[in-house]
Formats: sequence, C-alpha cells, structure tokens
Amino acid sequence: MNTTSAPPPTALWALRAAVLLHLAAVLWEGATAGQLVTFNTDALPLHYYGAFGVHVAAGAQVLAAWWVWSGTGRAPRAPRTALAVSLVAFVLGFVQAALGTYGPLQAHVPAAMVLTGLVVWAAVLSWSPGLRRTPVGA
Repeated sequence: MNTTSAPPPTALWALRAAVLLHLAAVLWEGATAGQLVTFNTDALPLHYYGAFGVHVAAGAQVLAAWWVWSGTGRAPRAPRTALAVSLVAFVLGFVQAALGTYGPLQAHVPAAMVLTGLVVWAAVLSWSPGLRRTPVGA
C-alpha cells in the first residue's frame, strides 16, 4: 500500500519560482530602503513600486502553495506549513507596507525583517524533502 503522496511536479516548481521571485522582491525592497536611509530620495519611487512587486509575488506564492497542498490530499504537514507561511507573509506584506506609508518606521523596519524571515522560511520549505514526498494523513 502506498502511504505517500507527492505534489504535482509543476506545482512544486511553480512554488519554488514564486518563492524566489518573492525573495528577490523583498531583497529589492531592502536595497532601496538602504538608499532611502542614506537620504537618496531618487530611490523612493523604486521602493514604492517595488512594494507592488512584493504583493504580486506573495500572491503567486500563496496560489502555488495552495496548488502544492491541494495536490497532496490537503493533509500533509509540510505542504500545509508552506501554505500557512505563505499566507502569513502575504498578509504581513500589506501590513508592513501600510506601516511604511502611514505608520512609524520603527514598526515598518522590524516588520520587514519578519517578512524577510518568513519568505526565507518558505524558500527552505519549498526545497525540503518533506514537501516532495509527504505521508498521507499526516
């Protein structure tokens, strides 16, 4: 009896691509934020529009994580964790952007660090062996 279920390979690669895109967008935001800290106001539009890239990539990541999770029978722990981390990152991205626009930078910057950690966690999960082959009913 087969007790394992693997996600569709296309779904797994879609998740990996989306996570890398999300990570690149978050790193872009960090680089442009560094320019803003040095009072390079030319970086403001780059940082502002980069936030849209973060949101789009996060949305793609959530959709790909859902595809992986649903392709494994919706029960396994690793795909469920990848989906949960992706959803939290998606929501936190909007909160973090709102803090940058309307709130104090003292909250915006730590939220960016947490967001970066979540996206890195999702990247680690997307290449984990537990995501490629997961026990059914776990």
